[in-house]
Parts: sequence; C-alpha cells; structure tokens
Amino acid sequence: MARSATQRIPCRGAWIATLGLVAGLLPACKGNTEAGADATRAVPVQVQIIGTGTVRQVARYVGEVRPSAKVNVLPRMAEKILALGFDEGDFVTQDETVMAQLATAVVDTGVRQARSGAEALSAQINGLKVQQERLRRLVADGVVSASQLDPIDAQIRALEAQRRQVLAGVDQANLRVEDTIVKAPMTGFVSQRFVDVGDMASPAAPLATIVRLDPVFVWVDVPEYESDLVRRQSRVTVRVETAPDRMFPAEVDLVSPTIDRQSRSVRFRYRVANPELILRDGMLTTVEVELQRHDAVVVAPAAALVLDPTQKGSTASYTAFVVRGDKAQRVTVRRGLLDGDFAEVTEGLLTGDQVVTQGFHMLEDGTTVEIVGQAEAQAPAPAASSAPVTAPPDPPAEPTDAGAGAADAAEGETGGGDAR
Repeated sequence: MARSATQRIPCRGAWIATLGLVAGLLPACKGNTEAGADATRAVPVQVQIIGTGTVRQVARYVGEVRPSAKVNVLPRMAEKILALGFDEGDFVTQDETVMAQLATAVVDTGVRQARSGAEALSAQINGLKVQQERLRRLVADGVVSASQLDPIDAQIRALEAQRRQVLAGVDQANLRVEDTIVKAPMTGFVSQRFVDVGDMASPAAPLATIVRLDPVFVWVDVPEYESDLVRRQSRVTVRVETAPDRMFPAEVDLVSPTIDRQSRSVRFRYRVANPELILRDGMLTTVEVELQRHDAVVVAPAAALVLDPTQKGSTASYTAFVVRGDKAQRVTVRRGLLDGDFAEVTEGLLTGDQVVTQGFHMLEDGTTVEIVGQAEAQAPAPAASSAPVTAPPDPPAEPTDAGAGAADAAEGETGGGDAR
C-alpha cells in the first residue's frame, strides 16, 4: 500500500503542470483571434461623387483704385476769400456749384474808373460833333471853307478810338467781377480742401481738388512674361475687401509702352464702372484675369489626387482611390486645370465615380472599406484661383520717368489737371 501511494504523487504533480500550461496558452489563443478579426475589419472612408463643371485658370493681381479724372480748382485772380461753398467729400456740379466768393473792392474800383473814362470821352465826342454840325452849316452857306472841318473830324476819330479802348477795358473789368465767383470746373467729389475763409487766394495755389469716381481706373503691375497673355483677355473682374460678395467687370484702358526696369513689370490700367461709388480713390483691389476656361469637364477634389513622385512636368500623373463594391481601387489620374480646391480630370475618373476624399492614406489597392460619409458632386467656386498674388504696385500719382509720364499723359486726356 505504501508503494502504491508513493507512485500516485508524481501523477498529481504532472496533472497540475498540465493545467498550468493550458491556462497559459488561453490568452495567446484569444489574442490571435482578435488579431484575425482586426485584419478583416473595413477601413472607414469618406467619398465624393465625381461630376462635371467649369474650371478656370485665373491670374490675380493686387491693384489700386484711382479716379478717372482729377482737377485742381484755381482762382483767376489774387483776392481775399470771403466765403466758401464746399467742404471735403461734397459732391459738386460743373459750372453750377459756387466754390468760393472772392473780395470785389479792387475790382469794383477798376470798373467804376473804366466807366467814368468812357463817359468822359463820350462827352467830348458829343461836344465836337455839335461843333462839326455847326461848321457844316457854315460851309453850306459859303461862310467858311470846307477845310476847316478836317481838324474836328480828326479829333472825333481819335476820341472814338480811345473810347473803344476804354469800353474794352470796361468789359475786361466786368469779367474780373465774374472771376471773383469761382465755380466748379468739373462734376465730381471734393477730395481735398486747401484754404479757409479769410485766406488770400492766388492763381498759383489751388483752392481744392475734385475727383471723378464714376468710372474709376484700377492700376496693376503685371509681370513682363505674363503681359502679352493678360493683354488679350476680355474676362476681367475687380474685387475689394469692403464688398467681398461683389464682382466689378473691368476692361483694359491703357497698357504702358514701357517696362519697369527694377520690377520687370508692365503697368495696366483698367476702366471700371462705379455708379454706386463703392470703389474709392486709394482702395486696394484684387484684379482677376481669366486666362483659361474649360466648361463641362470632369471635376474632382484636388485633395483626393496624390502626385506620383516618380514623374514630373507635363507628363506627371496622380493617383486616387475609388470605391467599387466594398473595395478601394487605386487609379492613375491625369490632371488638367487647377481651380482652387478642384481640379479638371482628363483621364482616370468618370462621372459618378466615388473618389475617396478622407482616409485614402490608410488604403492599398483592394483594401476593404466602409463608407461613413458621402458628398454629392460639387462645382468649383467662382472666385477660385490657381495663380499667385503679386505684390501691389507703387502709386502712379506722380511719375518721374518716361514710362510713368506716358501713363500720366493718358490720364490728362480724361480731364486731369488744373482748372481756373
């Protein structure tokens, strides 16, 4: 019996060891099962349905608003300012709005003197004519000879000539009276006022500056290598930050005949209608020039297209993932114009395809996917642009070189300058 008991002890130990081994293997088996489940789990992705639309290549330049005409209001005479009929920002009408009233004391004195001189000469002429008539009667009666009329006739002719000169002086003096009233030389807005009541007006110093803001000019500097292409485009719009939802059509009005030697750019001037006076002198603008436009083409989100790093230049291709069934399929895509967040697709995608827009970085060809979000086909936003924004141009107000002088001469033809 003792021997039998001794033999059962090792068996109990082996049984316990076996149980421990099995218990140790259970977690490992559970882990392998979960790993297998993860391997077959679908990758969540978001997709967008491919559609058609219009894409544009738009060059964008920063410009500056300038008035289409600008004149300085100058008086015709030097006199004290008695009254002003305007202030900065006022709208004035040509030949109707009285800008300033100048003193008339000196002018009135000149008018009175000129009139008195004309009246005195008229009195002398009338007296000589009485004598002339008396002598003519005596000549007719044979009392005196006809030669005695010659001196009187000569005096009358000389005095009449003097009177005509004096009367011309009276007319000139009356014009000087009219010059004491300074009227607006152009319809527009007063942008600057330089004098106050009591100041001495001078023909060499402006009283104010008037600008015309409908239409306005927008000046931009275009890089030399783009100038010929921009010159040929008719689709041009202007935007300003103060009216972000408005687009102002523009047409090219002037292209500078010279190129700036420092910036290697060409100055363009665009004419923009401004009936609501939204555009103001000095505003910064964005000028959008449509270089290319493709209508009714296949359009895809640009973020869904990944550039193939092995290709460059015009032969570059892109890859994208489309969902077919429950699998992701990698496709090669050729891209056309880029319009903001959207791109024209010339090869690789068709209308109705579901292209992966989020989650594609976790995909491989044939990966099982689960669509968790789907967007319908969208068209590019009208304001989208693929071109960089250039630096703003220098103000073109006071040019000092030959090129800027040509632009200023063109502005002078529209009414810029001084007005008296």
